[in-house]
Amino acid sequence: MKKTNLATSFTKSKSFPLIIILVVMAVITAVVSHGRFFAAGNMLTVLYGMVIQIIMLCGLGLILISGNIDLSVGGQAALCTLIFAWLCKNTAMPWGIVLLITLVFALCLGLVNTLLVNKLRFPAFIATIGMSSVYRGLCSVMTGGDNIQITRQSFLAIGKTNLFGFLPISFVFALVVLAIFQFILSYTRFGRNIFMVGGNPIAARLSGLNPDRSRMILFLINSAMACVGGLLWSAQAKLASPVAIIDAAPDMQVISAAILGGIAFTGGSGNLVGGLVGVLLLNIFKNMLIIMGIPTYWTVFAQGFVLAIALAIDFISNERRRKALLAASAAAEAAEAAGLSS
Repeated sequence: MKKTNLATSFTKSKSFPLIIILVVMAVITAVVSHGRFFAAGNMLTVLYGMVIQIIMLCGLGLILISGNIDLSVGGQAALCTLIFAWLCKNTAMPWGIVLLITLVFALCLGLVNTLLVNKLRFPAFIATIGMSSVYRGLCSVMTGGDNIQITRQSFLAIGKTNLFGFLPISFVFALVVLAIFQFILSYTRFGRNIFMVGGNPIAARLSGLNPDRSRMILFLINSAMACVGGLLWSAQAKLASPVAIIDAAPDMQVISAAILGGIAFTGGSGNLVGGLVGVLLLNIFKNMLIIMGIPTYWTVFAQGFVLAIALAIDFISNERRRKALLAASAAAEAAEAAGLSS
């Protein structure tokens, strides 16, 4: 596997032209809004909104590169935040202990997804979209549809503390987590295995890899990241909600961002840095629409439209790559046959 410079590879990716367009749109919006777009308060809003998505990208991005998908991330995040908030409200345990309990619970959710996909052989799409409905139902049953307020001030400080007065500490934490997973993806054997499993699981198995084991680890990581992302959101909102995170559909936004950033929906290629740029683009795009006074329902429509375009571009790119590989293989076979006949 050739190691390429991330910046160089990204400028050559299919999403780079979109970046240029959105940068131009950001400048135009800043001019039209008389500079409000780049105001410190507005930029803080954008950064805070990115935190949960960056954390979830660390799990979902690896899942996508491995050729799988998890559509239950929003439900897992919501359920974990409710468990955390309920324990904080009804017990005297330090919130650090409650956090560990919640993370263990999240890992159990990951094991459920692993069981459905690895043992029962459900397609990941079907298994996780079904579990998403289960988690949504559990959230409503647990609280009766009501929010749970979080009053642990030391925990809430995570969601409101800014470094140097303008950089959210939760955003910095999210970037550090992403950097760690990007390092794992780029420079470790486990990272190379993820690419191999996503690119060709049959060849990976024949080479001695265990795709089921890799898939289990990735689902566990993904569930842990869903939990952490949900808790950071709760620290900002000062509550746990049975519907707010799910209705915000962070999983679909992260998938959109990942594809825009060059992660192949079918697996086998991409990196988290590109996904991070995708997250930034989507959040700037959403913020631009809000500043321009466009109604919320049009914002949702626009985000869905962007996802559809990203999927279409990814599909076309994969088809071209597949046809090129077939043509190269056919040419090689023809050359070999000609050599044998001569």
